[in-house]
Amino acid sequence: MSWKICFLLAIFFLLVTPLVNAESGKALIENSAYFDGTIVTFRGEVIGVITRGDYAWVNILDNGVAIGVWCRAGDARKVSVVGDYRHIGDNVELVGTFHMACPEHGGDLDIHADSFTVVAAGLELDRPPSLLLVALSAAFVVAAIFTVFSLRHIRKEREKIMPWPFQ
Repeated sequence: MSWKICFLLAIFFLLVTPLVNAESGKALIENSAYFDGTIVTFRGEVIGVITRGDYAWVNILDNGVAIGVWCRAGDARKVSVVGDYRHIGDNVELVGTFHMACPEHGGDLDIHADSFTVVAAGLELDRPPSLLLVALSAAFVVAAIFTVFSLRHIRKEREKIMPWPFQ
């Protein structure tokens, strides 16, 4: 091969490698020994942020798997929406070192982020209350009240036959 083809192949692999290196949460957990100590690219939805001084824990959810990410507090402040029942959290991409059992954080599985980017802003979900659930809840409350009064009535009828305490 000529040196030009080798040079072009080298540039191609250098450009494609970061794209191939984007790992899913499931792949990271299932192959944690393989990825331990390597630099990975990880994407997902922010579902939790806890600031600890100059650093922060950011929990990122990817296809049902959440991984804790240790990053600078300034990076965590970029997150505007945290995912919960009523919100879809910001979508982020980070590059950092994956630890199967981090010695700095008590042996937990985590990623120490070197770069942290908000790719897409989160949004609020419109979740109207379910009329079926409201009706079922009301029915259960009525049934519970009816049961309490029925049991109370039965107890009073028994006391007429044999007064409490037994005399």
